[in-house]
Amino acid sequence: MRVVRSIPIRRSRRAWAALLVALALCLLAPTSASARGSDAPLLECTGTVKQTYTPGLHVLPRFVTYRGTIEYSNCVGDVEITSATYRETLEYFASCTANGGPSEATIRWNNGQASELKVVGVEADVVGNVQVFTSVGKVVSGRYSGHAVNIITALPKLSSLADCLTPSGLTEVQGSSTLTIVGL
Repeated sequence: MRVVRSIPIRRSRRAWAALLVALALCLLAPTSASARGSDAPLLECTGTVKQTYTPGLHVLPRFVTYRGTIEYSNCVGDVEITSATYRETLEYFASCTANGGPSEATIRWNNGQASELKVVGVEADVVGNVQVFTSVGKVVSGRYSGHAVNIITALPKLSSLADCLTPSGLTEVQGSSTLTIVGL
C-alpha cells in the first residue's frame, strides 16, 4: 500500500499569496529610466533655428547649398549641459515643396564636448501658419553616442512660400526648435 503525503491547504495558499504579493511589489516598484531601458528623455533643449539656401529655393527643384544653425539655449535633464549649437551643411536638389532628407550634423555642447548625428528621417506637417519638421536619427559619436535623437523645427509657412516666387527665391528662414536625446 502506498502512502501519499499531502501538503496542508493552508500552507499552500499562504505560499501562493506571498508569492503573488512579492511579484506585485516587483512589478509596481518604481524604477529609474535607465533600469527600465525606457525611451525617457535624457536631455531636452529648446532654441532658435536659422536656415539659409544658396541659391534660394524656388517652386521647381534645383541644386542648392543648405546651411542650418540652431542655437539651443535652454537644456534640461543633464546637469552638465545647459546650451548647445547644432550645425549642418548639405548640397542637394531641393525646392520650396520638396526639401529635407537624410543628413549629418554636429552639436557642440556648452561643456566643450561634441556629438555627431545621423538624421535618417524627416516628416513635414502644416499646423496653421507653421511648417513643422520632425527629424529622427541617432547620435553616432561623441556625447550620448548610441542614443536616439528627435529634432522638431517649426518655421513660418506663409512668408516663406511667398519668397519662393521671387527671382532670388527663399534664401533664409528662421523659427524655433526642440532637441530631444532619448535614453537607450
